[in-house]
Order: sequence, then C-alpha cells, then structure tokens
Amino acid sequence: MKNKSYIFILAISQIISSEPSNFTFSGYSNFSYISRISDQSLINIPYRMGALTFEKQYEDISLIGQFALEYHVRNDSYFIETSNPQDFVLDMREFYITYNKKNYELKVGKQIHSWGNVDENSPLDNGSALDYYYMFFGGTERKIATLSLGFDLYFKNLEINSVFSPLHSTNRLPLGDDDFPVELPVYPDKYEIIPVSSIPYEGGLFINYSTEFGEVSFSSFSGYDRIFNFSGVNEYYSTQFNNFKSSPDLVFGYRRTNLIGFGATILNRFFTTRFDYAFFNTRDQNKTIKRPYPNPLQSSLYDSVAFSFPLQENVKYEQYTIQVDTELPFNIDLSIQLFEHNIKQYNSVDTLPDVEVDIPGFEYDPDTMQPRDLFIPGMGVPVSILTNKALFLFFKRNFLNEDLTFSFTSLMDIENYSENKKVTGSLNEIKAEYSITQDLTILLGITKINGSNKHPDGEEYQFYKMEDFSHSRFELKYYF
Repeated sequence: MKNKSYIFILAISQIISSEPSNFTFSGYSNFSYISRISDQSLINIPYRMGALTFEKQYEDISLIGQFALEYHVRNDSYFIETSNPQDFVLDMREFYITYNKKNYELKVGKQIHSWGNVDENSPLDNGSALDYYYMFFGGTERKIATLSLGFDLYFKNLEINSVFSPLHSTNRLPLGDDDFPVELPVYPDKYEIIPVSSIPYEGGLFINYSTEFGEVSFSSFSGYDRIFNFSGVNEYYSTQFNNFKSSPDLVFGYRRTNLIGFGATILNRFFTTRFDYAFFNTRDQNKTIKRPYPNPLQSSLYDSVAFSFPLQENVKYEQYTIQVDTELPFNIDLSIQLFEHNIKQYNSVDTLPDVEVDIPGFEYDPDTMQPRDLFIPGMGVPVSILTNKALFLFFKRNFLNEDLTFSFTSLMDIENYSENKKVTGSLNEIKAEYSITQDLTILLGITKINGSNKHPDGEEYQFYKMEDFSHSRFELKYYF
C-alpha cells in the first residue's frame, strides 16, 4: 500500500510540473433562489453555487479533478448554535489520474462511473453512489465519486469498462433537518447498524458492442447496498431490576447484492429506442444479530436477551427502463421512459415476532404484516423508493436560434394500487432557459407535485408528502 501511494504521489508531482500549455480548466458559477408556491417561503436545501473542472496532461498521463462549492442556507438560529461564519462546503467531487494508450485507459482515484444505455434511471448504473439532494438532476450531478480503479479496453467495435473498489459506497441521505421532500421511513442511530465485517470490495463489468444499427451491452456488478436495510430486532431485559425490559433494539445492516443485466440501443430514421434490464440477487449478511446491548450508555443495565429475531432476507428482484426518443412536428423533441421494479422471489423467516415492537416509519402489526413489506431495494434505479412503476415524459423546443429553450418534464406514478387506475402521484416541471450571452444563461422554472391521500399509504404516501415541495426557482449561471 505504501509503494502504491508513493507511485500515485510521484505521478501527480510529474504531471503538475509539466508544461503549463497542457493545463485546461472549465466551470460555472450559479446563483439560485427557490421558494414554495404555497406561501413563497424559502426552501432550505443545499445546492452547488459553483464548480471547477481541470485537466493537467503529461504525455500519456493526465490528472483530472472537479471541485464544487455547495451552499447551505443559514437559518435564523445559525449564529446561536455556532460562531463559524462559513455557509458553504468545498466538495472534491473527483480527483484521479489516467494512463491512456491506443486501446486502453487506466484510471485510479476518486471518480464517478456511468453505465447504461438509457439517458437516466438505468438499473445497470451502480458503480457510483447517489446524492439524494440532487436526485432530480441529470447525469453525474446526482452521483458521488468513489475511490476506485477503472480499466477501459477498446477493440474495434467492442468496449469493455471495468471498475473495482475496496470500499463500500453509500448514498448521501437527507436527514430530515431541512426542506428536502424525500425521506426514508427510519433513520437509525449509528450504534443500531452492524458494520460490514468482511472486506467491502465492489466491482463489475460493462461490455458494449456497436453496430451500424445501434449497440448491445452486457453488465455485471457485485457490491454492498447503497441504503441500509432492516435486519431484525432484539429484546433485552435486566436481571438486576426484576427483569425490566428495554425498548426493542432495532438492527440494521447492508445486504450483499449481485446483478447481471443487458441493454441495447436501436437506431432508425424515425426514433431511437433504448432499454436496460437488470436482475438483482441480494442477501442479508447478518445470520445472527445477537450482541451486547448496543447503546453504550445502557450496556451495563440490560444484561440478557429476551429474544432475537433476524430477518435473514434473500431477495431476487428485477428492474427495467425503456426509453424512446423522437422528434415531433414543429421541431419538438420528445423523450419517453417507462420504469418498472418487481420482486420476483422473497425469502426470510416465515413471520415477524408476535410481540409489540415499535419500528419507526411502519404501522407494525404482526398479524397482517409480512417481512416483505419492510423490503427496500438498495441498488438500482433511485426512483424505486417512490414507486414500483413510473412514466417519464420530456418535451423540449428551441427558439431564437436555440438561445431560448422551453421544456416540460413529468414523472408519474402509474402503479395500479386499486381498480381506480388514475395516476395517484406526479411531479411536473415547466422550465424556460435563455442564453443572454454565450457564457451567461438565466433560468426560470415551476415545479408542481401532486399526491393523493387515497393511496394505500394514506398521508405517508411519498408524493402526498412531497406536495409542499412544489416550488418556483430562478437561476443565473455563468460558464467559464
């Protein structure tokens, strides 16, 4: 490890000391304001105020980096809690070196990986974790880089991308202390999560073959889930105080997930069709969850286990996304996506414990509830936390020599929850973007979210809870 670090530092030093003419950079600054439609109040979520991307090249070696400045709005009590005047975070989004030859490229460092045939929401795209705060953004904006080794091989029409990381990458989750609308059912304490005991390596392949009619691809990936899973529950009691029982010990962990998948891009003169399909096999790594009472402040009080109930999940599920792109009359660009998530096989213990256990985020009833009801996929398309079936529509039209762009985006929950086949939830955005100059753009957008409380989840339905996030926004963006 020391030798590898030395080689990495030596390579960076050599690149930096090379000719200045081999240095390029670009970036943007973004001034944004977002407020609720309901009462025009400010929505307090972080956003990237600026970013800088650079590349320094020396012969076949390049140093590539991207830094972003993330702005956090200060609330009224900010200076009561701290005297730190800084309201931004400097984020090193990527920093890696590459070694390029004619038929291959080797990349080492903190980098973002993007796989798949569809533009967004590909179930094959699991090489990088997700930043939930940028969940509704496109491309690499919503991804988190991981320290990894990437190797890309090119041979005629064949391209092979591979990635390996010795680290477990998890999603960045909103913790419920700001105005971001998407929340998980439960946020466990650190001591409630059993860490991965073995080496948390992750890796995979993406193979793509190009023809004159399009492309076909195959993908395989293995890693630990990006989101924690509910692993089971323990009940403790104290022999010192007349068998006094504690509150249940909820145990969480990270499943190991393997996937195989394939996809294609089919071209013709009228439209382009893309699709990605992935089959996931995930298994809870915690065969036993028995342990001393995990809360360090009470570990000496509760000294015996009343019962221990591990779920031991073993789940097979599939996801696919189909995308069609075409041009309508009047030069309107149209893109349609259909996403679906299905659990094909679920295995765990037969029933949940027949005792009163308070699982936050769930109305726990052992008579009617099954372990399957608690399952949340930890890999695949991020929108699967909102719905099992979604339809995306995107319309775009350019005006004034492409200086002015109007677009409409819609995300609709089309899962059939009952005989009433109406759309129970949707997110719709109308946006106008105008290029004042070649480097300066202004953006105005309105986002409206609708959710029905007649959904089986009632007022806990994600789209219903997101309605208050309906907003208007303004951006002034300068590129350099």
